[in-house]
Amino acid sequence: MLGCYDALQKKYLRMIVLAVYTHPEDPQTVTECYHFKFKYTHNGPLLDFSSKNKRNDSTITCADTKKASVLLIRKIYILMQNLSPLPNDVFLTMKLFYYDEVTPSDYQPPGFKEGECEGMIFEGEPMCLNVGEVPTPFHMLKVKVTTEKQRMENVDKSILKHGETNVPLHVLRVDRDDPEEENQDVNEDLVLDNKVEDRNNVHISETQ
Repeated sequence: MLGCYDALQKKYLRMIVLAVYTHPEDPQTVTECYHFKFKYTHNGPLLDFSSKNKRNDSTITCADTKKASVLLIRKIYILMQNLSPLPNDVFLTMKLFYYDEVTPSDYQPPGFKEGECEGMIFEGEPMCLNVGEVPTPFHMLKVKVTTEKQRMENVDKSILKHGETNVPLHVLRVDRDDPEEENQDVNEDLVLDNKVEDRNNVHISETQ
């Protein structure tokens, strides 16, 4: 974990991916994953949860941020109450993605080794959920959860805006921003996203 701070201080770190898997010999086959993206300003790094929103900062008030935060927490709580439980024995892996234009090609932070960017394979059929987002005067926080479709069986369809959406591929790429997400606004429904991400020849690290 401390290696993340080294990459962050050097302004190399672009994204952290935390993935949950059930087979210790096969960390590439996952059952759930979370994305944390970073961008940098003159005042330091900003944490951005899967967001590229470019809205005007001056229009966002503290009241707006508080209201959106409460709504997001409520959505997460409802989703967690409805999802089927994870298996008892699960493991966690971490991958780091970098801004390749500024990161040395041989750079590896402490505690990490060179990783492969071949995507992650889901044990079942993956489903991506855009849970919600929170605007602040400094950045946009957006929460996206990718889980197995089977865990969605008990979810009340009324909390999903478009119902279930099948993901055509079981190999999920996690290292590219989604250009169609740039103008999404906060809403009161959970939205399903069935896009598969892809990028080749990127520099990443993974836990040793």
